[in-house]
Amino acid sequence: MKPILSVVIPTFNRAPMVKRCVASVLASAGVDLECIVVDDHSPDDTGDILRKAFGADPRFRCLRLDRNSFQAAARNAGARLARGEYLLFLDDDNVVAPDMCARLVAALRDHPELGLAAPISIHVLADGRREVWTLGSDFDRRTSQPRDYSPHCGEADVPADVKLFPTTYSPNACCVPRSVFDEVGGFDEAFVQIFEESDFGWRILATGRSAAIVAAARTDHHGFLEPGCVPALRALGIEKPYRTFCFSRNRIWFARRHFPPSGRISVIFAFGPLSVLWYGATALRHARPGIAWAYARGFFRGVFSRLPPPPTHSNI
Repeated sequence: MKPILSVVIPTFNRAPMVKRCVASVLASAGVDLECIVVDDHSPDDTGDILRKAFGADPRFRCLRLDRNSFQAAARNAGARLARGEYLLFLDDDNVVAPDMCARLVAALRDHPELGLAAPISIHVLADGRREVWTLGSDFDRRTSQPRDYSPHCGEADVPADVKLFPTTYSPNACCVPRSVFDEVGGFDEAFVQIFEESDFGWRILATGRSAAIVAAARTDHHGFLEPGCVPALRALGIEKPYRTFCFSRNRIWFARRHFPPSGRISVIFAFGPLSVLWYGATALRHARPGIAWAYARGFFRGVFSRLPPPPTHSNI
């Protein structure tokens, strides 16, 4: 019998964290699911640890990629193995609530206009406070800056009279019908990492469907700081040179693909150059010249390279 939901979790070199995430998924109630971990060619013993812990559970599978391919390709690889009617893409630094998976599936079934449903992600802070990450994500069409509906409220302060918060994409976790994933061609592997979730959500919206954060579905998002990274740069998404390059390039690609002409002009000729100066100065202030250079290279690649065509069903 096929599962209703396939949970796809990409991971790289985070064995203890992904083990905790998988355990929370397999403890889910109210939905028949499978859990697929995509080991993105980790240099540690992630696969062995996971198989030892969960190998006896028929709902668990682990796929190891033959090279480090990053998030978009890893998610697509997991989706190719998936058998569920619905696909949940989940980052490995989550611990999901026992009813989260069931609530996301129920929202998609009860609201056929939805092409994407996401949980409320709760940041678990060092002092024990639980702060809502976002109640809806979007972008300013003139600057490409994120625009989140999130009053930095505590978990208990989420408006009780709202069941679905409109959004245009979801970082960290998103659930889609398999048919929608196939229709839009999955995640765009040309983006590699960063903005691939945003692009995925916006291509779903382009089909005429909507997207929402489901108020009753919750996950604890613990976050992860790579060794040697500067927290201030991590908060900006530019903690590593290659990630920074992808962030800067993909920001321009995203605007070129999705924004109206006036927005594309504004991002390329005004905000983009200013962001090169601002991000570069921030990186240099933290003694990271490689990151400053990576951001500048990414901007020019985004402007002058050929915009990759959107993926199609045949690409999956």
